[in-house]
Amino acid sequence: MKQKRNDIIRTILFCTTVLCGLLNPTLIFGQLGSVQSGATKSSAIQVDTSGTAGSEGFFNQEYLTGNWWGTRSFLEDRGVNFDLRYSSTYQGLLTGTGNSNFGYGGKVNALIALETDKMGLWKGGNFNFHLEYRHGAAQTNLGGTLFSVNTALFLPSDSPNQLVATSINYTQRIGNGHRISIGKFNPIDIYASDPFYGGWGVDRFMNIVLVAPPSGLVPVVFMGAIASFNLKPLNLSVFVFDPKDRTNDYFPGDLFRTGVNLAINASKVTKISGRKTTYGITGIYSTAEGTDFSTIGNGVVNTSTKKGAFNINVQFKHNLQESSEFPNAAWGLSFKTAISDGNPNYVRASMVAGLGGKALFFGRHQDSFGLGYFYYNLSDVLENSFNPMISIENESGLELYYNYSLTPWLYLGADLQYINPFRELFKNAFMAGLRTQIQI
Repeated sequence: MKQKRNDIIRTILFCTTVLCGLLNPTLIFGQLGSVQSGATKSSAIQVDTSGTAGSEGFFNQEYLTGNWWGTRSFLEDRGVNFDLRYSSTYQGLLTGTGNSNFGYGGKVNALIALETDKMGLWKGGNFNFHLEYRHGAAQTNLGGTLFSVNTALFLPSDSPNQLVATSINYTQRIGNGHRISIGKFNPIDIYASDPFYGGWGVDRFMNIVLVAPPSGLVPVVFMGAIASFNLKPLNLSVFVFDPKDRTNDYFPGDLFRTGVNLAINASKVTKISGRKTTYGITGIYSTAEGTDFSTIGNGVVNTSTKKGAFNINVQFKHNLQESSEFPNAAWGLSFKTAISDGNPNYVRASMVAGLGGKALFFGRHQDSFGLGYFYYNLSDVLENSFNPMISIENESGLELYYNYSLTPWLYLGADLQYINPFRELFKNAFMAGLRTQIQI
């Protein structure tokens, strides 16, 4: 009886969301203001507010709570920016191995940016904060998958029903396009302005591989420093960070005690057929010790460690359609492939590819869509060590989503995933999900 009541409540929540749009048909078929694509208003993350300036009325305003009688604009003009969102997901397994019950969960993302220029302090400074809170009993590894199929409810890791600051960092702009950042970083925030990846599992893809492709070396939250240099025509970024997950740490005394991770990224932005195209290569190396997978077969007691791991990946992105009216609205092709050492890194090689961005083919720059495919070749040494005790193989999957903007502050999304799990005896998993997001 209790389960039935909960299912009824969840159904009412989603039906209410849809009705908000149906009450006024022009919200669906008319011209709407743009939806912000999971971004703060910091200098590092861009926000598209095209079409919202001067809009009036509850269903046309950028935020559910409006402009706070001018207070929000007053604060933004003085360098204090708030971006508060509540997202809900309802997801379950249609076919596959494991529990087929649908689960409901919610996520709060609060992003705060302080601009020192506008605050009357010093030039070129930005303080950035990202607070997260998740709740609910929805499963995040449906069908026995290795990688989470619901990033929003998987992260922050090991911290359900707790308010966690996953980003606390400071960025200083230096010269013409150079930046130095230091502090605590949520890697998904770095993808915020990317039209394909990022989105925290609520704005774009849900599967963590398509949100922030795992390299096996970057923790879900890290502490360290990032330096970015504008060396036209190249952009160069250098990352130095602690190899441990720092989700629940704020003032740790053991930074870099277990090793250091170094990452270097070089990218070039050009044009092909008049549309934006990006090439890039990233190399990551870790001095930290990890489990030597070749010793697992000897038993847990005899397991030893191995020092040093790497990951090298190349990326390519090309816009297939761009909007002349809305500068940040585009959709296109994305491709990324990587190779790793495979021991102690659990990843040997990977490939992620797909199409995604704004739904300009429907004339709806505020909607977003994505079709993505991934293939992860897990460590051969790891597979051989577990066999024949546990038969494991590589994991691959396909995900399709569409987010429909009912108002500038509310969207309804649908998501489908089809995954071949890494456990050989598990059936292929087919799962579906609904989600909403309210920009408060």
